[in-house]
Amino acid sequence: MSPFIEPFASIWWFVLGTVIGSFLNVCIYRLPRDLSIVSPGSACPACGTPVKWYQNIPVLSWIMLRGKCAHCGTGISLRYPFVELFSGVIVLVTWLYFGPSLGFAIAAPFALAMLVLFFTDYDLKLLPDAITLTGFVTGMAVAWWNPFLEGQGLERIWWALVGACLGSGFLWATGAIYGRLRGVEAMGMGDVKMMALVGAFTGWQGVLFTIFGASVVGAVVGVALVPLRGRSMQDTLPFGCFLAPAAVVAMLYARDLIAWYLRMVLPPTI
Repeated sequence: MSPFIEPFASIWWFVLGTVIGSFLNVCIYRLPRDLSIVSPGSACPACGTPVKWYQNIPVLSWIMLRGKCAHCGTGISLRYPFVELFSGVIVLVTWLYFGPSLGFAIAAPFALAMLVLFFTDYDLKLLPDAITLTGFVTGMAVAWWNPFLEGQGLERIWWALVGACLGSGFLWATGAIYGRLRGVEAMGMGDVKMMALVGAFTGWQGVLFTIFGASVVGAVVGVALVPLRGRSMQDTLPFGCFLAPAAVVAMLYARDLIAWYLRMVLPPTI
């Protein structure tokens, strides 16, 4: 990339990412509650006072207001600047990694969607259809151009469909079997829809990596939290919180890692 474009392009994408992060905060709060993300504008959750534009500058406004509402003084969660800052980092890192390409245009929105799903699941154990189902449809619509899927053109559409069916089908079957054996709900439909989204964007390799990685990390974290919090395994983080970061890693590296693994375990062909 031309030295005359950088570092200005990176600065632009980082700033734009923080602005997007401000909107994602709205999505994280409103979508699980079936509220409009368009109207009304941002307001203090405590006193309902509308937030002025200069009080809504990503990250900076939170610092200048010392993490409090300008009207009533109620504390504003550190979550808000974190999501804004992390969104900026996501957009910046994907820009630096892929540059002006289809990889950037697909990876950045996908990672941002995973960020929203992580926090909605963490807060309310909900994975909104507005993200999961819309994301699945979008994944299928852009599959033809998606460089994270195998093949070209129609092949990519096929592998996106295979990934979506495999991801959603596997979680649905697991939940149904476990639920019948234990008499409890083991897997919510939100997770099933989320894996349809992940599969549409990452294919069967991404699905396998996501489920395996999320299961391993989730089991380790769950076991570690039991003695620390004095709770049972059922009180640990919802599965979507593990699926989301695993899906981002899967999009970037699953195909290469699975290909490497198969070369290691399968005998060479003559």
